[in-house]
Amino acid sequence: MRYLPGIIFGIFILELASLIWLAGHIGVLPVLAITILDVMIGSALIRRSGSTVVAAMNTRNFDAKAVSSGAADGVFGALAGLLFIIPGLFSDILAVFLLLPWLRRRFARFVEPHISAGMPRDSRGPVIDAEVVEIEEVRHFGPPTQRD
Repeated sequence: MRYLPGIIFGIFILELASLIWLAGHIGVLPVLAITILDVMIGSALIRRSGSTVVAAMNTRNFDAKAVSSGAADGVFGALAGLLFIIPGLFSDILAVFLLLPWLRRRFARFVEPHISAGMPRDSRGPVIDAEVVEIEEVRHFGPPTQRD
């Protein structure tokens, strides 16, 4: 944790240097167009992955493994979208790797036990429908009254 600011600063410098290098080879306007396209692709991926996670959570047959794989898929899609939004070549390469299906499945298998750990194992048990009623005590100020 002590070196985290230095690592983040180093990644920022690396991304900036990659953009400058690319602009020197293909020009500034194409790099600007690629950066704008990356932001549009990233926001679309984040939007789509959010709906994927919601759809996984709203399945009728609640299966922790299916939900966790759907949620992991959505999380990796959102992470790829975030990496596309960050300007630079290396973050774009990492985002493309996260979009490859075979790598995504491998990462999902690694993450699934952590996602499904908090989910109930079997939801076919009894469902108890309940209603909460809040009762407020009325307090009267002044001298206590005598009751017969």
